[in-house]
Amino acid sequence: MRSILLLLLLRGSIVVYGQRFITDEYPVLDSLIGGVYGEAIDYQSNSQDLLFDFYEPANDTLAKRPLLIYMHGGGFTSGSRTYPSVQMLSRRMASKGYAVANIDYRLDPRFELYNSNTDRRAMTDAMHDAKQAIRYFKTNANTYRIDTSLVFIGGESAGAMTAMMASFIDKPAEMESYPMAEPNDPVGSSANLQVGNGVKGTLCLCGWLLDTLAIEQPSDPAILWAHGTDDDFIPIELAFSVVLRAVHVGLPIQTKVYEGGVHCPWYFGNPNWETYLDSTVMEITNFLYPLVNDAVVSTAEVGLGTGVSIYPNPFASRLHIDLPTTGFKTRLAVFSAFGRLLQETYSRPTENSITIDLTGVSPGVYFVLLQNESGKAVRKVVKGR
Repeated sequence: MRSILLLLLLRGSIVVYGQRFITDEYPVLDSLIGGVYGEAIDYQSNSQDLLFDFYEPANDTLAKRPLLIYMHGGGFTSGSRTYPSVQMLSRRMASKGYAVANIDYRLDPRFELYNSNTDRRAMTDAMHDAKQAIRYFKTNANTYRIDTSLVFIGGESAGAMTAMMASFIDKPAEMESYPMAEPNDPVGSSANLQVGNGVKGTLCLCGWLLDTLAIEQPSDPAILWAHGTDDDFIPIELAFSVVLRAVHVGLPIQTKVYEGGVHCPWYFGNPNWETYLDSTVMEITNFLYPLVNDAVVSTAEVGLGTGVSIYPNPFASRLHIDLPTTGFKTRLAVFSAFGRLLQETYSRPTENSITIDLTGVSPGVYFVLLQNESGKAVRKVVKGR
């Protein structure tokens, strides 16, 4: 995956898109709680408002932001956008510069996931609601300052299954696994059909897709798939069918296996839930970052970025960095995927090569920031095992 460069447009006026989507650049958020993205008929034939909470960086100056639509779990019978772990994950991603919509969808307390061969309406209701949310935010992109080419959808457990259905079920024939759908089509509500249901990527966190044949081609939305080895609700052997199908058709998929992890191990109150939540946020960040920056960051290089070379990558212990001769002292800083500063050093104005020893850091993804008066660049590096 190619490196992502940051641009110094004017000295003292820096647009740092790369850092924006990596680190927690925006600790203060604005929010809209209890917005309505649509309405639908529930399992008791009553009209139900479909609600969302919306988070964004406070005082944000970016005209159009990527949007992440995120959905809670609960087996299609219960759950809410107010789940603590759901709210924390949503806020964490907003603090990195994303617009985040955390949505509710219709539920049916009578539904049984593994005993519902004749009636899976709860699943299609949720899918129809998710697609209605996608279209709502695309239609109101100016209000929420959303880049409609950078809409992502995801969730956990039932929310992950809903996201997968919303992303990949787009033909009437693919509805055969979901009898009793109302309406019996992939779209559901007729609201805002003109903008379409397309998304750029999907987060499948401890979920799966009943009929993986709906994953058809390499140009379908990319997938982040994460699952625990000790998941006793959706066994990993069942969920892994998503990975096998994506690999078969050549669809980009990023995988994360939580060794010893239970179902959605980042749920508030689970053992070590905070560590798992940190890990999940890191996986989402690493998944979204190149997809967003491919569209947001210019491929032109100016100043410092044009002459930087970092090798080897992946690396084992030391990184070698070649710098252009600029006559300026250069700051070199290494950050974790969470934005934590791990190491910092400075090169002399006449120095055009420097080595950073990272023997003590764990294997994983890191970012190297290079900055001087001529420009600024960020490079993604990987430490191997």
